[in-house]
Amino acid sequence: MKKIWLIIFVIVLIVGGAFYLNSKKNGNSETGYEFTEVTRGDLENLVSCTGTLEAVGAVEVGTELSGTVSKVFADYNDDVKKNQVLAILDTTQLAINLRSSKADLIRTKAQYELSKKEYENDLKLHEQDFISELELETSKTAMKTNYASMLSTEANLEKAELSINKYSIIRSPITGKVIDRSIEEGQTVAASLSSPTLFYIAEDLKNMEIYANVDESDIGMIKTGMQTVFTVEAYPDDSFEGVVKQIRLQPETISNVVNYTVVVETSNDSGMLLPGMTATIDFIIEQKKDVLLVSRSALTFTPDESTLMEMMQKRRAEREKNSTEATSSRPKMGQGMNPQKMEDATKLWYMDDAGDLHMSIVETGSTDGSKIEIVSGKDIEAGIQVISKQTTTSKSSSNSSNNMRMMRPF
Repeated sequence: MKKIWLIIFVIVLIVGGAFYLNSKKNGNSETGYEFTEVTRGDLENLVSCTGTLEAVGAVEVGTELSGTVSKVFADYNDDVKKNQVLAILDTTQLAINLRSSKADLIRTKAQYELSKKEYENDLKLHEQDFISELELETSKTAMKTNYASMLSTEANLEKAELSINKYSIIRSPITGKVIDRSIEEGQTVAASLSSPTLFYIAEDLKNMEIYANVDESDIGMIKTGMQTVFTVEAYPDDSFEGVVKQIRLQPETISNVVNYTVVVETSNDSGMLLPGMTATIDFIIEQKKDVLLVSRSALTFTPDESTLMEMMQKRRAEREKNSTEATSSRPKMGQGMNPQKMEDATKLWYMDDAGDLHMSIVETGSTDGSKIEIVSGKDIEAGIQVISKQTTTSKSSSNSSNNMRMMRPF
């Protein structure tokens, strides 16, 4: 029994000591606040992403023939007109093919004419029963076969003429500027599998397009006609404006994130923007001018229970002292409002000139992530200091820390 009573005594002693130390610690500390100012200014809700600048109406000029480049008449950055000659392929082999096609046509045409006459002769003989039906059909088939050969050689001749007169001469399909040239004189080009790109021509560099990759979580906020602002690394101090032209529905997965291509059109009258530049784009989802703004952290602040109890007791004492006062110039805790509604409401807390804590229920609007618009709120105006954070300071700290709670907000 002595051991049991000894254990109980030790436990009581430990609990009592902890309570005493905690009480002493609380007695040597007091509550302070950090403030943030309500300001008036402009608010922009933005969606940011990156994209690539491209020329409007750019065309890749290729060749349908394989051969050696004989002459090149256009260089980088040259202005070219529609149907202007850009390059010529060597036509030596093409001329040989043309002569061969002409000879084939002469041969097949003669064979057809001969077979036609033989058929006409056999037809007369068949009418007089000098030859059989089978012999007549054989003659007719030979005539049709020779006719088909003649048509084939005519097509080959037409192809050879087009090759030497048209396809061997590379012309510009549009009026514009040569952005890229990928051939040199004497170079051999092969068009066996796909048409090789010889020139890259931009129709208009005074207008550019940006192909922006927008995350699927943000694409719902992007609309056609929306204004944008973007910068490029070449001119970090300059900003450019653009307008959303198109939202493409085909998704693209980049690093396991689904993106959609948004086409933004912009003017390039200054000529500063070049194809291939990387643009950092801000889509202006919402823009408001000259509104009340406050840091979002101020809306998350709530005093601790002891501070709230102290505030309520002080208000109650004031009402009891002056029972004829129906309302006050400042909102009072729990007066004229359902407690549940008051708890769910958005509140800002501040201190008056006397250092008393007050609360104002506010209506909020748009936000840019760090600041939020204050649409309405009693006694909330530009310049007022509202509480953003509660701190606990020791009484043994410096005088400035001791007086934090009584610091005037204005």
